[in-house]
Amino acid sequence: MRFDFKATNNQAEYEALLAGLRVCIALGADELEIFSDSQVVVNQVLDEYQAREEHMIAYLDIAKRLLRKFKVYRISQIPREENEKADALSKLASATTSIRSKAIPVAHLTKPSTAESEEVMIAEIRPSTGDWTYKFRKYLEENILSEDAVEAKCIRYRSTRYTILRGELYRRGFSKVLQRCVAGDKTREILKSVHSGVCGNHTGGKSLAHKVLRQGFYWPTLFAEAQ
Repeated sequence: MRFDFKATNNQAEYEALLAGLRVCIALGADELEIFSDSQVVVNQVLDEYQAREEHMIAYLDIAKRLLRKFKVYRISQIPREENEKADALSKLASATTSIRSKAIPVAHLTKPSTAESEEVMIAEIRPSTGDWTYKFRKYLEENILSEDAVEAKCIRYRSTRYTILRGELYRRGFSKVLQRCVAGDKTREILKSVHSGVCGNHTGGKSLAHKVLRQGFYWPTLFAEAQ
């Protein structure tokens, strides 16, 4: 693949993943096994790492949307030295035209896959003043959206990962595990409880946030508050 835009290593890894998924979908595959040497991409897809930058959130959501088209898939991280063929092809794509073999097709991207959808469709829904769950509840329970067109589109898109059970809002992780959505003072209580050792040994930062998720709770600013 060749890019006409500046891309970080993580962006390039996501573009490679998306390209592979699109090819498999076009070929009619319904079962897929993915190997990648990118620790970030693999763990974000597995919901072990949380994407925090907007462009990474956009890439992750596109990848998950494509992955839902397969009946079964598995993604695994492999050592870079075991991914030599893919690495060699990536270097070949960046070589000059004169030394590239015509037998090897090279995808040419003029803009990122996220260019059209990042700002509107896949922007992170950030909590405003008050209860951040309110807008999701209004949409899921009463089909009422914000008057702001951009925000309304984001909520409609994001709401596919939320559901209401017994009056409580839950977020559906990509692993299908439901996490209860909490807001206000309850978030501080949960962080304090987990950090104090009720749910295990003392921990901090990102590890603390992941432990909260494993305990079945979620709120948008979890990773920032856990630092």
